[in-house]
Order: sequence, then C-alpha cells, then structure tokens
Amino acid sequence: MGTINKLIAALFVVTLLFTGCSRNMPSDSKSSKDVSEKQAKIEKEKDEPQKSDKEDTKKEEPKASKGGIYTEPGMEMSDFYIAFNEAMGRFERAVNDYETDDFDLFNVGGDFLVPTLNIVNITLYDYLEPGDNAKETGKNGKFDAVREKNGNIITYSESMTREEDGFGRDDLKGDVIENHGTLNTETNTLILEGTTTRDGQIIARSVNEVVMLPDGTFLAQCIDKPKKPSDDRIEDKGIARFVYCSKDKLEIITAHFESDVNFTYDSIVDNPDATPETMSEGYKKVRQLIVEDDVATAEKY
Repeated sequence: MGTINKLIAALFVVTLLFTGCSRNMPSDSKSSKDVSEKQAKIEKEKDEPQKSDKEDTKKEEPKASKGGIYTEPGMEMSDFYIAFNEAMGRFERAVNDYETDDFDLFNVGGDFLVPTLNIVNITLYDYLEPGDNAKETGKNGKFDAVREKNGNIITYSESMTREEDGFGRDDLKGDVIENHGTLNTETNTLILEGTTTRDGQIIARSVNEVVMLPDGTFLAQCIDKPKKPSDDRIEDKGIARFVYCSKDKLEIITAHFESDVNFTYDSIVDNPDATPETMSEGYKKVRQLIVEDDVATAEKY
C-alpha cells in the first residue's frame, strides 16, 4: 500500500474511534448534574424520619376528651373553665369600653365578670395529686378537698371551718364553708353549689350551672343568696345572672329574688333551648347586657 493510502486508512480508523466514543459518553456537565441529583436524593432520604406502622394508625382519643375541649386526662376541670373563660373573653373589650351615666347600669361590668369568677376555683381540683386518678384528696388553700372520677362524671367537694374571724365584718370564726358539684365531660355540663353555715344554720347559698352546647355556645346561670347585710340600709335579697354566650353574641340578664337561702330553681342541664329570657322567668329583672358586633349596650327593666 502506498504512503498516501496508508495515511488515508489511518485517518479513517481514528475518525471511527472518535465518532464511536463521542456517541456513548455523556458530557462532563450532564454527568456532574446526575451525580449531584443522586447524592441530594440520598441525603434527603437519610435525613427524613422513617414512618412506623404505629404512626399510620390514628391514635384513639381518651373517652374524657370527647367534645374537643379536654386536652389531658386529669385536667378536665381546668379545660372546661378555660373554654368558658375564652368564650366570654371574646366580649371583654366591648364591655370594658361601655360607658353610661345611669347609676343603675354601672354594675354591668360586674355582671360580665361573675359567671367566670364564680367557678374559677374548680381548676384547683386538678392539682390535688399528680396524674389522672380515680380519687384524689388534698388541700385547696385551707379547704380539705376531694376529686373523684368515674368515667365521664367527675364529682368534687371541699370544706373548711374558719379558725378565726375573716377580713369581712361578717366572716366569723366557726363558720363552715362548703362547695360541691359535678362535671360531666360527655355532655359538657358543670354544676357547683356552695353554702356557708353558722351555728347549724345555712346563712348563704349559691348555685352555678354552666352548659356547653355542641356548637360551642355556652349557657349559664349564677344564683346567689349572700349573707344578710350587716348594714340595715342595704336590702337583703338574692341576685341571679342568666347568660347566653355564642361566637357572635353575649347576653346577660340580671335579676333579683326573695331573701331565702332555700330558694328553688329550674336547672338548665338537659335544656339546650334555654335563653336568658326563659331562665329569668319568675325573677324580678333588673338590667340586661348585650354585646354584638363588638358593641355593648345595656338597659334596665
């Protein structure tokens, strides 16, 4: 073969070699990109926690948590109070902004505070002992207290005898103060009754009922016959407050009743259709507070 033919053949072989290699070899940039993506995927899978079979199974809520307001077994009374207090709290600013020159309407702010203040001490029963126990005993301040839980029903009570005269002129040594009630966590109903006894006679009594309806609306009635005033110029009477508290509206009717610690009342438990108007029937209505659209209005009867 001549020299020229050998050169042509050599060039042809070299051309085939380069052509074949360039067809199958990826470019440097594409290769680097693929490697980076694979490495990132590996790192991501390594960092992500692996799901277990237990996580795929929905955790069953404890029976006492029915209703969505109970966060932890053993803390039901605190949870109920918090739910009621938060519902009432939506209207606090409007009530605080309310102004009037009518002396008979000055106490609407107190009417707003009483329903939550009357039951705030129920939260203490959750701290008698650690955990969620069938029966707990301990001290609520100076009170000997008991909390018992049976399924959805929590019963509670406390009592104390004054060892010395109190700050009030009519808080005397020997007075026996007792409070007791129930919380039903299935129906979301709270009952609290309190008495003060002196020389074997009840001299003061209060009843509080709070009901949470399925839509989150609260109904409440606070009926109180305080001790007879030591000042004869102050009328001896009972006072009641009837509450409707929904997401958009608050209504409270305040009324008076005869001076009798043995008063009777119609329970609002199992009565979801109750309203302040129906609850206050038979009482002497004094004033009404309504809050809607962030505006508080009041009128007297």
